[in-house]
Amino acid sequence: MIGFWIFMFFMVALLPASMLALGKYFKQNAPKDINGVFGYRSVRSMQNQDTWQFAHEHFGQTWFVV
Repeated sequence: MIGFWIFMFFMVALLPASMLALGKYFKQNAPKDINGVFGYRSVRSMQNQDTWQFAHEHFGQTWFVV
């Protein structure tokens, strides 16, 4: 019974932990090149390199704070 609750605790903590980790990663180490595989991909963020960098810095900050 207690094993179930320990498992549930880790599953519930997984999402906030991944948001913190990815937020910090994207804020500091945004992907250098625009790509369709990894990163914050939207039509507007993929327009040019400046919007790509800004989108990742903003996305990282937002996820880290949230």
